[in-house]
Amino acid sequence: MRENEHLDELDRMILHILQEDGRASYSEIARRLRVPESTVRLRVKKLLERGIIRKFAALINPFKAGYNIVAFIAVDIEPNKIKQAAEELSKLPEVDVLGIATGAHDILMQVTVKDLQELESFLIEKLGKIEGIRSTETSILTSVRKWGYARVF
Repeated sequence: MRENEHLDELDRMILHILQEDGRASYSEIARRLRVPESTVRLRVKKLLERGIIRKFAALINPFKAGYNIVAFIAVDIEPNKIKQAAEELSKLPEVDVLGIATGAHDILMQVTVKDLQELESFLIEKLGKIEGIRSTETSILTSVRKWGYARVF
């Protein structure tokens, strides 16, 4: 999961600007960093090729988009079924983030759905069909104080 990809100071500054504004043009980034636009273009291309930038996307507020339930689900699963379950769960559109974890639970995930009815449907009809699940624990966010992304600084 962790690959030690070297980032020099210019890479970090480019990433910082893009995290603040993913629509920033190469010329705008170059102007702010006082480097040639071609340098920024090449650096971003390499960051994409290396997988450091996965993709450019909008950071959407789900509540304003009609998705009123953000829940964290902890899953306890039979040890020999963890990887298979994680693979299946990661394909579900409701799942935003999923990881195999250490500690009290085997899999942790964040799901976003429109309402409690849709959450119940997800838990029973989708999660309930995954082989090897022993138990789940669901926590629903009542408010969000910060939406973020991976920090590189």
